[in-house]
Amino acid sequence: MSSPETSLSYRLSQRLSLSKAFAHAACVLTACTLISCSPQQPIKFQASAATEVDIEQGKLIGSENSFGGKQWLGLPYAAAPVGDLRWRAPQAASPWEGLREATEFGPACTQLSGGAGSSIDSDNDFGGSEDCLYLNIYAPADTDKPKAVMMWLHGGSNTHGSADIYDGSRLAQENDVIVVTVNYRLGGLGWFNHPALQQTAQNPDDASGNFGSLDPVQALRWLRDNVEKFGGNPENITVFGESAGGFDTLNLMLSPVAKGLFHRAIVESGGLWHTPIDEATNYNDEIQAGSRFSSQEIELLLRQNDGLASNRTEAKQQVAELTLIQRAKYLRSKSQAEIMKAYLHYGRDEVDMPLVFQDGHVIPKGDLVERFKNPDQYNKVPLIIGTNRDEIKLYYYSNPKYVDMFLGKIPSIKDPAYYHARAQYHSDRWKYNGADRIAQAISEGNIQQNKENTVWAYRFDWDEQARPMWAELDKLLGASHGMEIPFVFGFTDPSGIFAPIIDKANTPGRESLSATMRSLWSQHAKDGQPNSDNTQQWAAWKPGQGEDKFIILDTESGGGLRMSQDIVHPQTFVAAIAGDKRIPEAEQKCGVYASLIREDSTLWPQASYSDNPSLDCSAFVVKEW
Repeated sequence: MSSPETSLSYRLSQRLSLSKAFAHAACVLTACTLISCSPQQPIKFQASAATEVDIEQGKLIGSENSFGGKQWLGLPYAAAPVGDLRWRAPQAASPWEGLREATEFGPACTQLSGGAGSSIDSDNDFGGSEDCLYLNIYAPADTDKPKAVMMWLHGGSNTHGSADIYDGSRLAQENDVIVVTVNYRLGGLGWFNHPALQQTAQNPDDASGNFGSLDPVQALRWLRDNVEKFGGNPENITVFGESAGGFDTLNLMLSPVAKGLFHRAIVESGGLWHTPIDEATNYNDEIQAGSRFSSQEIELLLRQNDGLASNRTEAKQQVAELTLIQRAKYLRSKSQAEIMKAYLHYGRDEVDMPLVFQDGHVIPKGDLVERFKNPDQYNKVPLIIGTNRDEIKLYYYSNPKYVDMFLGKIPSIKDPAYYHARAQYHSDRWKYNGADRIAQAISEGNIQQNKENTVWAYRFDWDEQARPMWAELDKLLGASHGMEIPFVFGFTDPSGIFAPIIDKANTPGRESLSATMRSLWSQHAKDGQPNSDNTQQWAAWKPGQGEDKFIILDTESGGGLRMSQDIVHPQTFVAAIAGDKRIPEAEQKCGVYASLIREDSTLWPQASYSDNPSLDCSAFVVKEW
């Protein structure tokens, strides 16, 4: 049986923002009393005459927020991708008559229920709407002078999440920027590569299958044309995002279709993962086999669920007799519910949707990290990129393999030494894949072409969480995945998911670090230099040996802000594990090493498992790929 970090679903969960595990953790620790463990009720704010604006689509009125700034919620940046527009590139939004109230959020995009802070009813298997391409704008009270714009892409594996759980009001008001949060299509409605849709495509964007990747591009076009009316500078737009949102930000840097639409980027706990086209498209019995959730396998499941075919073989025979145009019409005739039920065919825990393809148009083909070594092969903009020191602990927290639950509510680590050791190696791998190798490639390319080095890296180390109900969150979670988000937004999260980590003791340090991070992030957005008067110099990544690489973000009690040279690389892992006294047994060491290996990556070859002189694992069965 594979470990969480080696399963197919885990490869996707690496792109999560606030995962189900974190939602479960919050609910357990608060017994569902301190925060809500169910979706928040829709909120409608009071319209304010001071927020009236006139944009291309029509007149708008927004509201004021609790930090004294302005906000406009639920703005359509594209036409609803329904009917014949499903599985097509986003189209321009239609105008409206009269004064539109922008005082409540638009619906979340179609997704499975259960994500932390989700607006999807957890009593149902799925929810949301295909009519979901909306964005929210937060601005300071003074919008007379054009301000830097920061467009946030939420995380959630590219399968769940929504913009409404990220409140940009404090970041906007206190740091004098415009903050925009964006919904984009998710899962099988966002990424669907099918030969019938390619046949009926009206342009290369339609044929790409990367509709969820094209939505942020359309949002950037909308901002280019409209953000000035909200106080923003269309010539100074930063894209920033966490986890899947960080992954999507890197894709925008690589995408030719996004060229010139943004000017800075910030990637938090991201990386580069793409589903091979064959896996996303083909039947699973072809020589180049598709996954059981490929677009053509989903088509077969839809026909079986419809009662048109009694089994897969019959469904495939029926499809073979149809034209590609007929197949496309059938796929677009299905309801949201029918499509989601097809993905749930094998059970909720088995869902593994193909996501984001190197189609050669929206996302280039080939080695994308190598592309970052040539400034002419990507959208070169100043970049902040980093990860959290304990990324993987979020996924260990509720895993009974590592943690016991006292009275069903209070978590306790079974073997602390092993827990922290294993988490370190998997978090370090995330750091390498999600930050170090990308920063190194960009930096090397800049130096080779005598260009300015414009990549800054960080590691977030804060681990001073409260201990509700005696749960040692500081040890269980530490600086885990998603933990930097409230620091960036200033602890404005409306869902209350971070409430368990807060207490009076950690408030001064937490608030100080949050203020520093907001200053660094917003200063980067303003001028491409992530430094400010209240911080020491954050040096750009230097590729040479023995030179500073990244800044550590922590409170004074945790060591404060400081530069570090401590990068990680696959070649260092085996020797480190072999000599790690926290993992006493040889079989345990080999298990940890095996769990780091990826079948689909040359960085983590299976062959090295049994032929490495530092760690002889030849006597053990490889249980964890």
